Amino acid sequence: MTEARVDVDPEAPARTILTVEVDGLALALIRHADGWVAADRDCPHARCSLVRDGEVVDGTTLVCNCHGSEFDLRTGEVLLDPADQPLRLRRVRPSGDGRSLLIDL
Repeated sequence: MTEARVDVDPEAPARTILTVEVDGLALALIRHADGWVAADRDCPHARCSLVRDGEVVDGTTLVCNCHGSEFDLRTGEVLLDPADQPLRLRRVRPSGDGRSLLIDL
């Protein structure tokens, strides 16, 4: 497994959604109530951008406002249709320097 370092403000508020590109992958870097997670940038339902159309609600739920799908940001599980595929999540953790995060690819 490889990892990528991304410079972000580790103190960014919950509900922050950023776009990052690492090793040719377009990802959404999402801060929720339990920490950071990275997901494919586009919703698995209709390929809408989660950075543009996504919203974190209830602490750990990601809503894609394009068509209303909801996902659990801890597991990727679909909580509300029309999506029928889960989010592909990648683990994110602090790098130790306090200024960046490591994303498992």
